[in-house]
Amino acid sequence: MESYERLEQILLQLRPAFSRQATFEWFVLLLWGVLLSTHPPAITSYLNALGLGEGYYSQALHWFHSSAFSINTLCYRWGYWLREHPNARRLKGRPVYVGDGVKVAKEGRKMPGVKGLHQESEDVSKPKWIRGHYFSALALLLGAGEALFAAPISLKLHDGIKAVDAKTEATVVEKMATLCVQMMVKGGYSVLDAYFASVKVLKPFRAHGVHLISRARITTVGHAAFSRRPGKHGRGRHREWGSEVKLRELFAPIEDCADASIWLYGQYMTVYYQCFEFYWDSADELVLFVLTQLPNGKQIILLSSDVNLTGAEVIEAYGWRFKIEICHPQYPHKHLSYYAQVA
Repeated sequence: MESYERLEQILLQLRPAFSRQATFEWFVLLLWGVLLSTHPPAITSYLNALGLGEGYYSQALHWFHSSAFSINTLCYRWGYWLREHPNARRLKGRPVYVGDGVKVAKEGRKMPGVKGLHQESEDVSKPKWIRGHYFSALALLLGAGEALFAAPISLKLHDGIKAVDAKTEATVVEKMATLCVQMMVKGGYSVLDAYFASVKVLKPFRAHGVHLISRARITTVGHAAFSRRPGKHGRGRHREWGSEVKLRELFAPIEDCADASIWLYGQYMTVYYQCFEFYWDSADELVLFVLTQLPNGKQIILLSSDVNLTGAEVIEAYGWRFKIEICHPQYPHKHLSYYAQVA
């Protein structure tokens, strides 16, 4: 089957997201314009790729403001098609999502959403401050065999747009949590970096039945179980948390740790790990912490809200997070044709 025929079949699965046939047909036209265009992303570039004149510019521009479809519904149906695909990567029989924040530099001073952004990166070639857009990206992992890539589901501008009520403005961490619970299926795993290892993410995740796999800070402190003493209690609020445990102090020598050969970053690597369960975000829910040591001696702490996973599964799953770094979700038009071919 030709790739364009397969792509048309996929687009038909998205038809229920549109309340009007004309709006759906414009969606198909503009998507083909995205795929065929060789110029910088712009509506005029898409129309030129389709051979349409300037008379169609107003209609194409109106499509982006149409009330005949919801972008959230469209993204959700696209994500539903992806997770039902036989090549969707699964962990314990459940789909695996990867998410990250994407900062894109912009030169426009009057462009909506552009603001000063701080880049926290170990790459010395990146400036510490840029002006641009901050997006939150969520993708689903697809692959066959050892080949694995992230198929973007949603890419939203999550900073720079002022809310009506500044007091109720959510942080970018809270907005990422909301994006995940909206697009993920119950029981799915979301692999995020250390920036999103937060109570503000775990709380809505637990409420909606989805799991988080992330990297915790090396200074993370867990809490042991707390046992109440029988009898009467004194005045004041009852204690809920057990004694504090500094996870950094629990690392054992490599020879005393369990080891596993795991496919990480394009090669098999022997890693050493220890598993502990502590209370971290809630006094009622345990979190699995995997203290990992790489062959070069680097120590990292991974966490999983699903305590039924093994240490090796958590380490391997976190290694998949790198796939969103190379899928370039800010330029999805470069990858849609490839998705259609593998689908």
